[in-house]
Amino acid sequence: MRYPKGSLQLNQSRDLPLLRQILHSEFVTHSQLFDFMRLNHYERSRKSFDWRLRRLVDCDLVCRQTKPGCTGEFVYSLTGAAAMLLQGMGEYCLVGRGRFNGKEAERSVLHAIELNEIHLSALKGGVLVRWISSMEIRSQNELTRFGFTKDYDAVVTVQSKTDEQRFALEYERSAKPMRYYRNVADALGRDPNVGHVLYLVANYDLLRFISDFFRTSQCRVFCGLVKDWHGQLLDMPVSSNSATCCLRLRDVLNGALANVETTAI
Repeated sequence: MRYPKGSLQLNQSRDLPLLRQILHSEFVTHSQLFDFMRLNHYERSRKSFDWRLRRLVDCDLVCRQTKPGCTGEFVYSLTGAAAMLLQGMGEYCLVGRGRFNGKEAERSVLHAIELNEIHLSALKGGVLVRWISSMEIRSQNELTRFGFTKDYDAVVTVQSKTDEQRFALEYERSAKPMRYYRNVADALGRDPNVGHVLYLVANYDLLRFISDFFRTSQCRVFCGLVKDWHGQLLDMPVSSNSATCCLRLRDVLNGALANVETTAI
């Protein structure tokens, strides 16, 4: 069968996974996108990947742009046409909310790219079982009665030594207003779907600032440095909202918080 000139026949095993990854990343650099495709076993050849991505850009399914602070790489996001296409295929996709263009995109692009690095570290380290993206979480929260109490950056399932463990992930590049964290601390105590929340932050001052708001939260909230996640993953030290010393992340996920005074590192 011949297709009209200029049309694009999407490859189910290569093109669609690529579009889905851009959708769930929201913004992603060229090298990050290749790493996602390679680590998830969709692509092995960089040459083939470059051709495929360029083809999707040329057909106006993917937007390519440059952003300050992205080390000179192109940054990719979906066009409205691609988002509508994936939505019709059953993807969790909230179209038309201004998340890909305008001021909202400018504020969130660096956050998305750095969150991709957190995701990739878990993939490369072999600990990731499942990553539920913020896109999926927002869809569940807005369209169903079975959502979370917060639009988390991700809900992550990891393979610990003895079992799979799940936690909500928040990545903070900078501090938000105090009233925001007070409201979040109150909401987390009412979330039946999450037992642990991990805040990854850029520096110790931000860690101390954020952790103070969760000292009385009913949900177990832990704070750690993003550099420790990249270097140690589940062995990273985290501080607890209910203790004064640090534990390893894998220990608190495995229920060691009850013995926090005797298992401090």
